[in-house]
Amino acid sequence: MSLRSYWELTNPNIVSLLVFTAFTSAIMAGGLKEPLRVADIVVAVALCSMGARTLTNYVDRDIDALMNRTKHRPLPSGALSPSSALAYGFSLSSIGLLAALPLGIIYPALLALGMVDNIVVYNVLTKRKTAWNIILGSPSGGVPAFVGYLSIAKAINITPFFLAAIVILWTPIHIWSLAIRCKEDYSRASVPMLPVVLGVRKGIRCIASTSILLALFTILLPFLPGSPFSQVTLFASLALSIPLLIISFKLVKSPTEKNGWTLFKFTSPYLAILFTVMALDVALIH
Repeated sequence: MSLRSYWELTNPNIVSLLVFTAFTSAIMAGGLKEPLRVADIVVAVALCSMGARTLTNYVDRDIDALMNRTKHRPLPSGALSPSSALAYGFSLSSIGLLAALPLGIIYPALLALGMVDNIVVYNVLTKRKTAWNIILGSPSGGVPAFVGYLSIAKAINITPFFLAAIVILWTPIHIWSLAIRCKEDYSRASVPMLPVVLGVRKGIRCIASTSILLALFTILLPFLPGSPFSQVTLFASLALSIPLLIISFKLVKSPTEKNGWTLFKFTSPYLAILFTVMALDVALIH
């Protein structure tokens, strides 16, 4: 047992991206004028995301032990006990929800819905049963961006829905392209990821279709009613969307693990770059 094991149990790479989308979305909504409110929602999102990832690792500990990519995680490796992980996950999640409460009851409610989608809908109910598991689980990834924007704007408009939609559309592209590279792992663990169940070629066509939708939603951002974004965001959207589509259609033409891995590596920084530019656009340029 070590602090490092507890830290690894939260999947910090995934959590950091979710927290970043919450932070930058809050900045897009005018968060520089309310730094304490931004700090509050960032802490709440971080704790809830860490708690959710811990609990999903608890649920997945048996299949993680079967996959080369995940067998060294703290639970399948035996570095931590399942009971410790369960208590840790519930504690983080509870503290995160309490941290969001001063902002208004809507925010812990939305964060709780995101955690239910991630832990229950995705990991417990669908991950091992349907090839569309990631579609049903991806809305949880959009919650931090939605909550981050809404917590500062304090009024619902179309922008936070588009920010959440971008994360939701990005998620299956990222996961399915990884599944092409790791299809033997998923097969060994009997996890029906789409490229494994439908076959790589059909799975790739789904990836390409989703890439088109992601590009469309991204490019439309500056044209939304009341959009806070300028042409800077439009240029960044085009700069990211064009290579995304080129790599996706190259994968359709040549469905190899190498091309799937190229798409996965390209999508890895995609959200961070896009959300950084959008935040800078609103805060410094627009």
